[in-house]
Amino acid sequence: MGRNTKIEELQFPVKLKPVYVKRNKNKMLTNYSAVTGIINKKENIFSVVSRNYALVLNNEAIVLGRRIMKEMFPEAGEDNLIVFNLNYPETRSYCHIDLINENYTFNIWEKEVYVPFLRITNSYNKSRKLGFEIGFVRKVCDNGVIFEREIVRLNYFHYNKTLNNFSDSIISDSKMKKLKEIEKSFTEYMRNLKEIIIAKEYFTGITAKIFGLKFSKENVSTKYSKILEKQKEEFVNIMEKLKQMYTSELGENAYSLFNTATAFANETGFVKCGRYNSFQTKTGKWVREIVRINKERKIQEYLKNCKDYLN
Repeated sequence: MGRNTKIEELQFPVKLKPVYVKRNKNKMLTNYSAVTGIINKKENIFSVVSRNYALVLNNEAIVLGRRIMKEMFPEAGEDNLIVFNLNYPETRSYCHIDLINENYTFNIWEKEVYVPFLRITNSYNKSRKLGFEIGFVRKVCDNGVIFEREIVRLNYFHYNKTLNNFSDSIISDSKMKKLKEIEKSFTEYMRNLKEIIIAKEYFTGITAKIFGLKFSKENVSTKYSKILEKQKEEFVNIMEKLKQMYTSELGENAYSLFNTATAFANETGFVKCGRYNSFQTKTGKWVREIVRINKERKIQEYLKNCKDYLN
């Protein structure tokens, strides 16, 4: 998947506008507003919100993200914080914005260079919380994983809070973890993955299980059964290509499987925009799970259970 850095695509005008009821002689609803945006000279209505809703623009969310990045990179200058990748649907009703410090990289092994990123999530249709997550991307191929969810918890966001309230709460939050701690933890997990032997015959089933992909045709119509069969065939074909590539490069182990799964999450033809963040987050959870399973000496049992997952 090629990276998208066209931040101007997310910088369109958005505002709160009054809501009227036509059947009541265009009476204005004083307790509600509509979140609207102008895209390609056309007005779009994203959602209807209550009057205590605080609109946070994408640009404002980026300002918050940059403040967090500066907390994690105290020595970094403003020019070093750049947009690494953008992910959003055609409607642009929500988005994920990844920021990196382009000068900050670290090696897990001599040839394995990773870059940490901060993912900002914002929405205008109330489908996603304003949030911030830590991820890592393998520099050679842009395969990313969300490794630390909700480093800042904002259960009250978008309601009765100003931008300054958001900002002050983020920076002062005692739950904020420093990047070095997260980087150390991530590195240890990656090194553990390389020690776990997993034959490539298991890669497809395990990847399907990681992402919760199921293609069961039980109790479905003939038409939908054909759709599922086609989707399964497409998934298997993608996986055959990816697992051959990564096992050739990295061997048959959990680290190779990790890269295969994160590469699959980048297959935008199969993985639609709405699943992108979820798939990267699920991969991060799996990393912890498989390391735990291996330490408990249950890896063979796990592989046996995954082998026939797609059947």
